[in-house]
Amino acid sequence: MSHRARPFRPPTGSIDPPAPDLGLFQRSGWPLVILAVLEVLWLGWFLVEPLPNAPTSNGTIRRGLLALHLLPGVVPGVTFRDSLLGKALGEFSDAANLPQRLPIVAAAGLIVLAAVGLGDLILRRCRMDDRCGVAARLAIDYMLGTVVLGLTTLIVGRIGIPGAWVVRLALLTVGVAGAYASKFWSWTRVRLDAGAWTALAVVAPFALMMILGSMLPAIDFDVLEYHLQGPKEYYEAGRIAFLPHNVYTNMPFGVEMLHLLGMEVMGDWWWGGLTGQLLVAFFGLCAAILIASTANRLGGWRAGCLAGLIYLTTPWIYRLGVIAYVEGPLCGFQAALLWAFVRGRTEPEHSPSRLWAFLGFLAGGATACKYTAVLPSVIPFGVLSLVDAWRGRSLRPVVAFVLGWSVVMGPWMIKNVIDTGNPVYPLAYRVFGGRDWTEAREAQWTRAHGPRPASFELLRASVVDVAGRSDWQSPLYTAFIPLVLLNPRARRIAGWLGLYLAWMFLSWWMLTHRLDRFWLPMLPAAAVLAGLGADWSKSLAWRVVRAGVLTLGVATNLVYSSTALSGLNEWTGDLEALRADIPHRLNAPLAKLDAELPSDAKILLVGQAAVYHLRHSILYNTVFNPETIETMASGRTAEEFRQALHDRRVSHVYVDWKEINRHRHPAGYGFTDFVTPDRFAAWVSAGVLSGPISVGMEQDLYEVR
Repeated sequence: MSHRARPFRPPTGSIDPPAPDLGLFQRSGWPLVILAVLEVLWLGWFLVEPLPNAPTSNGTIRRGLLALHLLPGVVPGVTFRDSLLGKALGEFSDAANLPQRLPIVAAAGLIVLAAVGLGDLILRRCRMDDRCGVAARLAIDYMLGTVVLGLTTLIVGRIGIPGAWVVRLALLTVGVAGAYASKFWSWTRVRLDAGAWTALAVVAPFALMMILGSMLPAIDFDVLEYHLQGPKEYYEAGRIAFLPHNVYTNMPFGVEMLHLLGMEVMGDWWWGGLTGQLLVAFFGLCAAILIASTANRLGGWRAGCLAGLIYLTTPWIYRLGVIAYVEGPLCGFQAALLWAFVRGRTEPEHSPSRLWAFLGFLAGGATACKYTAVLPSVIPFGVLSLVDAWRGRSLRPVVAFVLGWSVVMGPWMIKNVIDTGNPVYPLAYRVFGGRDWTEAREAQWTRAHGPRPASFELLRASVVDVAGRSDWQSPLYTAFIPLVLLNPRARRIAGWLGLYLAWMFLSWWMLTHRLDRFWLPMLPAAAVLAGLGADWSKSLAWRVVRAGVLTLGVATNLVYSSTALSGLNEWTGDLEALRADIPHRLNAPLAKLDAELPSDAKILLVGQAAVYHLRHSILYNTVFNPETIETMASGRTAEEFRQALHDRRVSHVYVDWKEINRHRHPAGYGFTDFVTPDRFAAWVSAGVLSGPISVGMEQDLYEVR
């Protein structure tokens, strides 16, 4: 039998499914009362559970306490100005600064135009454009196009980054040509009803805060160390090359290429970084659209609206939009994979080979965000391609999936082979080896990033965190997902998605170091299930209960997202003032150093790697790279060390003992024993360095003599 005759199709719903048989729930009101009580108990727990990551200097922070401070007068003595609503509105009060964002928006718009043009070409080639609404089509086009732009930036950047005007004209040409070829004027348009407009109104504040927040200076350590710092170094060097001092830049850098592209379009690394951050935020909006489209196809328009609303009002999604982590784009690709798979299985006219190539390309886009995407993206859909191949007695699905993935990941792996000899550097050292990597460094990396101990108590704690205790989690997933079992038309769908969620959770828990961001790829599938569960009944009684749960959940999420607990929230602040002020807030000694040293000074940093905001020329390294000062001084005399410093034009040495001690703590990543106060004292005595100048409580500055 041919492959097309026996396709593998997990059960799906229809766009307009018949009303479910609610059985006991139709004949008696008591089960619904019990359900309402359970929802109240769940929300009550959610509101009183202490937030594990929130600062506790002023006492334990609970969501319920934050909610009480939303409006004035609820808590005695809280005025409107002191209320969280008043503070949030105050952050929107500097509207005169919004024109500063226009160049950022224009640059991002140019890149989006090119991405959509390229993405739509792929969509049409794979024949996935039929019956695709405008919003979903733009969303999937953007995600596909960013993959192409990332690969193009990598390949061209290895030779040499072109000038700004060359890049701008190329993007404009591609964007205009792509828009014309797409015949966008003939796309399928969907008329929104009152329910859809209501959902849009609910998510609008979250989207507005996220878009404005993404255009604020970066504050997160990982972003300052490599997500933005790597592209900055490429931009300043004029090409993409191996950075021996920053191991993280050897990871797949698909998302970071958008930052580099933004820097080139803007002609400036700092303003271009803000452009890249805005492009990252767009992935959250695209994911919500694709989630809504998927749930709509499986359960109807109401389930779609609810699923998109639940996802976009999750504080985690807001946080991923305002902090340039790669998990936001990764969640976007997860949503795209679900969308494409469901479309392919509910529209049998799609070519299986094209569908699996399309899915492989999206899985490659996910992997280009970070290696851990292999767990939620590549393995599950790779297994499904194998099942489809077995059912159809043909290897075409597997071959197509692998080829689609390889088109994206091949260039990144070739880059690593050229630079380090290891296609997945710094992973798989014992298989491939790797430049500048040793057994000691492998042990250090494994200790920091390897799987954690397993016990029932740790598992229970992780389940509770994912269900709702995590600071940035929404209560709406746990409130609605179990209800999908009450919906006969969605039970089999729930079984498939439930297995998918179980795999993602267990693989995160067993195979990673359990960083909370690493389980976030669960959210797109969870949002689809929550949308289906929230729409289990169309009775008036349930709609009243659901409205209450949604109101409390969304309001709580909005309150938390609007505070600095979820990220920098000075949405309309003066960008020039923030550029000068944020480094001082993050690391006052380092910012002072950067502001006061002569412009031609070159600083060797010891122990500090969050360096993106620095304007001076620097030498630094991450904790997993050879310590730069050790490579310059180890086995050499004092005079030879002095010469090495002069050869690299180092004028000052900055030592962050606080950061060094943090790494040396038993819970830290480890730090070389070579760096000690006695060694610096010896260099001072030998006349290599001047006496230390204290620039902070635990930071010293030395001048090279």
